[in-house]
Amino acid sequence: MKNGKGYWLTPLDFVRDSFGRSFNDILPAFSWDQKQEWHPAVDISETKEAIVVKVELPGLSRDDIEIDVANGILTVKGEKKFESEEEDKTWHRREVRYGSFSRSFSLPTDVKSDEANASFADGVLTISLPKEERAVHRKIEIGK
Repeated sequence: MKNGKGYWLTPLDFVRDSFGRSFNDILPAFSWDQKQEWHPAVDISETKEAIVVKVELPGLSRDDIEIDVANGILTVKGEKKFESEEEDKTWHRREVRYGSFSRSFSLPTDVKSDEANASFADGVLTISLPKEERAVHRKIEIGK
């Protein structure tokens, strides 16, 4: 059996599809639809000089991504555009999530946001946030 979007349904899919419409009206955050908010995977590391954030964003372009740093909070947001439905295409499985996302993180130390830089290659966004001078750890020698 197929649903209205041309997907083949397993018994579980049939139940989910039937109940999903009801739940979407009550709890939109738990939508069964493919176009919903999603959360890309993130790694945050720290070196002596900087905080480095890597975000997995396959299928996005630079223009789809927005980065903001304010008051010790890094926010990365954007949107993965939904692939238009084609009438002559039958989907057998559709697991890729589309829609908007927004991730915010408290930075573990003060950073020089005006010196931050970002690169995007092979679906991975890398943000480097240099630490403020007062946040850099130094060994202090005890005088004689």
